[in-house]
Amino acid sequence: MDISKIRADLAVYAEGPGGLDGASDVHFGTIEAVEDGNYIKIKKYDSPDGQPHWFPISWVRAVDESAVFLNKTADQALKELMNESPTKA
Repeated sequence: MDISKIRADLAVYAEGPGGLDGASDVHFGTIEAVEDGNYIKIKKYDSPDGQPHWFPISWVRAVDESAVFLNKTADQALKELMNESPTKA
């Protein structure tokens, strides 16, 4: 996977309820930025709860020209999202 393809305004999709073998992916947000080369920030207006959130690039299972696909279901990702920038000192 080429993480250099990850950029602002790409859609983010979590795995469907059945995981990789189950339902279609679920829209989870839109990328605002890649921070510190290790974290992705979701735009707050398009995040699941209307707040800014971050997640590690290690959650990404695939990237194409229009979207990033996570290796977690929406429920798993919601529980593990970061509410503050992990790059703040």
